[in-house]
Amino acid sequence: MSINVKDINLADHAFWRRPDKDEGFAALRRERPVSWHEFPQGPEHGMKGFWSVTRYDDIVTVSQDAKTFRNSPSTYIGDQSVEEARQEGWFLNMDAPEHFKLRQVVSKIFSPAGVQTLARTASKHAEDLVAIAKTKETCDFAVEVAQPFPVAVICDILGAPAEDRKHLHGLTVKALAGDAPEIGGADIVPAAFAELNAYGAELSRQRRKAPKDDVVSLFTATEIDGRKFNDDEVGYFFQLLVTAGMETTGTVGGHMMRLFLANPDQMRLWANDPDGIAPTGVEELVRMVSPVQHMRRTAAADVEIGGQKIAAGDKVVMWYNSGNKDETRFENPTAFDVRRSPNPHIGFGGGGRHTCLGAHLARLELPMLAKATLANLKNIELAGEPVYVPSRFVNGLASLPIRYNA
Repeated sequence: MSINVKDINLADHAFWRRPDKDEGFAALRRERPVSWHEFPQGPEHGMKGFWSVTRYDDIVTVSQDAKTFRNSPSTYIGDQSVEEARQEGWFLNMDAPEHFKLRQVVSKIFSPAGVQTLARTASKHAEDLVAIAKTKETCDFAVEVAQPFPVAVICDILGAPAEDRKHLHGLTVKALAGDAPEIGGADIVPAAFAELNAYGAELSRQRRKAPKDDVVSLFTATEIDGRKFNDDEVGYFFQLLVTAGMETTGTVGGHMMRLFLANPDQMRLWANDPDGIAPTGVEELVRMVSPVQHMRRTAAADVEIGGQKIAAGDKVVMWYNSGNKDETRFENPTAFDVRRSPNPHIGFGGGGRHTCLGAHLARLELPMLAKATLANLKNIELAGEPVYVPSRFVNGLASLPIRYNA
């Protein structure tokens, strides 16, 4: 039974529980590539609706036109004050020149050369987590391996103690996927962000007294326009890097195993040549998963996109998961092909000034996770059904039980 495009409301959590979401987005691309969606009655009732952009080329156009489509006041799909947006997304919710100045503070750390300095410790984290799984016959790959891996890496970078990793990851899940009622609903999101900010601010106070070789210490010492960051601002930096660094790579890592099990020929290709397949394989994983499913912009002037007139001040939401399955850009887009090339996916954003800061780190981490897993766990199969998180924002995987031979 085909999905009726008139029944699709991307603001409604009921849509995100459907098994035919990809078909829904395909219908939007065909029939209503730029469509209006209103929030249904519920906790978010009263928020202004938004335009949804679902075709690849239109998403890239919006993403790369920072003058017309602004990140300020917020990239959140709902409504926020400027203050709330900065507390929950910091420089992500800013435009030039402020955005550029703050992004530059961390850009070198997450550059290709910068992330290579993390290679040894990151690889060890992947190997250690797989080694623990190897001592058992079953595990929840999403919860026990894929998600803890980037948590350990980003906590090392920021200087957060190992004993706090689980707590920080739990807060990150609530902050980014809390819009899903199954996680707690939109009402829990601000509190999760606030606790992450407070944790980062306290870490800042500690580092001012006793600096260490970590990024929080770097933040406390950095000046912009002759002024150092205060502890609250360091907390915002901390929160943004924690949430971005943990959830997206952990999400792709969990789905990696799901995709391997659904496509054993592709798993064999990667296992037989992990270093050779990794460059194209990682890009295909990110395309297929689209861990961050959308970002919002706000029209700075009246504009037309995809034949649809949009008024100044309207919210414009780019659906990366839809663009990454656009039939006009990708041959056989629903197929998982670890050798796909070229692969101009938009899983790290559609280009422009706000391209994902952590893309190079994800490209470093994911091959390590794949290589360690496929080298040590054999005859892998599902031990239960995957459990998805029906979030509009993060393409979450709550559970993926597997069994295997060591």
